[in-house]
Amino acid sequence: MIRSAKRVCNGALCTGILAWAGFAQAAEAYPTLRFSADSLAFEDTRLTGIAFSLDGEGAFSVAADSIELPDSDGWRQGLELLGRLDALEQNAQGLAASGQARYEDLPFDFSLALENQGSEFCLATQARLLGAALAEAAGPEALAWAREGKVESCVGYRDEDGQARVSIELELLGIAFDSPEGLYAGEGLDIDIDGELQLGAPWQGQLSARLRSGAVLFDQLYAEFAAAPLRLDVLPRFQGERLAAVDFDVTDGGGLAVDGRVDWDEAGVWLVQILELSMAFPAAYTRYLETMAAALTLDGLEVTGGLRWAGAIGSAGLESGDLDLLDLTVVDRERGRFALTGLTTRLRPGAPEFDSTLDWRGLMFGRINLGPGRAHLDSSPGLFALAQPLDLGVLGGSLQLQRLAYRMPSGGATPRPAGFEFQARAEGIELERLTAALDWPDFGGTLGGEIPRVHLDDGVLNVEGEIRVDVFGGSIRVADLAVERPFGVLPSLSANAEIRDLDLEQLTRTFEFGSISGRVDGYVRDLRLLDWSPVAFDAWLGTPERQSRSRSISRQAVNHLAAIGGGGAAAALAGPVMRLFNNISYRRLGLGCRLENYVCQVTGVREDGEGVLLLEGAGIPKVTVRAYNRRVDWPQMVSNLVAVGSGESIRVGEGDGP
Repeated sequence: MIRSAKRVCNGALCTGILAWAGFAQAAEAYPTLRFSADSLAFEDTRLTGIAFSLDGEGAFSVAADSIELPDSDGWRQGLELLGRLDALEQNAQGLAASGQARYEDLPFDFSLALENQGSEFCLATQARLLGAALAEAAGPEALAWAREGKVESCVGYRDEDGQARVSIELELLGIAFDSPEGLYAGEGLDIDIDGELQLGAPWQGQLSARLRSGAVLFDQLYAEFAAAPLRLDVLPRFQGERLAAVDFDVTDGGGLAVDGRVDWDEAGVWLVQILELSMAFPAAYTRYLETMAAALTLDGLEVTGGLRWAGAIGSAGLESGDLDLLDLTVVDRERGRFALTGLTTRLRPGAPEFDSTLDWRGLMFGRINLGPGRAHLDSSPGLFALAQPLDLGVLGGSLQLQRLAYRMPSGGATPRPAGFEFQARAEGIELERLTAALDWPDFGGTLGGEIPRVHLDDGVLNVEGEIRVDVFGGSIRVADLAVERPFGVLPSLSANAEIRDLDLEQLTRTFEFGSISGRVDGYVRDLRLLDWSPVAFDAWLGTPERQSRSRSISRQAVNHLAAIGGGGAAAALAGPVMRLFNNISYRRLGLGCRLENYVCQVTGVREDGEGVLLLEGAGIPKVTVRAYNRRVDWPQMVSNLVAVGSGESIRVGEGDGP
């Protein structure tokens, strides 16, 4: 038995003792060895209460009462390791051993090489077991997410000419993991990591990692790496023994490249400086952006060109950034919603003397061609906004973007969330060209209006004030407009609208309803859309009180109005005398719908016996139209209105309920 009482055993002494024990045994047997020490020190790491034993069959045990690590604030952890040697060899360079061992619930294969100027320890185990053990030992909880894969690692130590170096080689094979809530996952990941740290003044080091296969999911980001391995190079910067900064470089060999630096001081204040982030499309879009863009229904785009950004992100959020878009073209070929070609920017936040601009060769929304243009941008840090109103020629009229701004989020003592603002004005847009471009029924006249301040906060799009649209000779004012999840799943819209002085002749001619002269007022209150389909509202359209004299309505319009309401005309329009009248005078008309639970409660000019009055005639012949079906199935009513607009026949039915 070899004992050392109240002494410190350094690395060289321990190496010599173990080598001597190996030399003393016959080649066919393991030495029987017992070793204990009050303490053992390696640099700033200290073990106390050490015991080691090895029997002739190769079974061994290693135990320590505590291990004290540098910068651990007095943290202590005991050690008990059991195992068996497969081989123990002595050669001219030193001693080598290999075998299997278990630390608590973690089994592993190992190899150990002890030489005069250094040592190397290698370990191989299952990723699931290693992750669980590290997470239990106060490591990151995410390490316990591993469920498949193998870990092979080697740590080496060499001391040559008084210069100590620590090296590491780590290979992760077939790694699979997933988080409890399913937001983060990986499958088939193969990762190689190697690095070296030079101890002593000055400390130096380097680390390289290569993700060469597999796929990962991080919330809305999904990426595969078999076709485009990702490489990370890290260069630590030390001040004495303190790690003060890290230079890093990331590249996938074609779509993405990032060159940057992370600095932090002794108080923990950090700053990430991106010297250059560049993306080349379409590779960067298909590899990294498309899955995130899918949440905004922006997947399936054709993207070419490039992007280059440089800036800084600190503890308080985004601090600066220079953005260049390089001949960027984005075309929605799959859905045909928009196309943007030749987009180029020169944006220098925080440099008001620099003329930050955004230029494009072509811009289309659906079949509405806005042509080329240039916008001057605000150079305030953390803000992407127009520096001055932007005028666009649209369908014979004009659209002026008076305000367009996106405010980036920031942290710190007074955190500021991301925000979006928009304000616009339209004049003289030809409705005939607009409706043709949108494939709507043919409108006549012009469209004009104002969109007041619109802002997006916490995922909710709100409009301050009213949106005014001049159409059909009158106006529609929309107020209290709010949209939740405008680019997400199941968007929800709420609003109120007031309709004033619409020209019925223009309106009915547009939808082939039949001719009606006169004016109407109305409203749509408590409107709520879910996934852009109405689920509730209270709507009305009818003759205003100020219209005192009678107007005319065609026989076709009377029949359509009667059929929609589920009633009939009081006079027999098909009779021989009635056929002499193509147009009939009326005093007033009105049709309303209160939608709830997909059933429309029909309202009219007034209650009239068992039904409601929709049309009150005047003169000869006097025609009155009533609705007797007070509750109409909403999908059926919509199909009836569509059929009226296309000149098809319609049917009448009742909604559910009393």
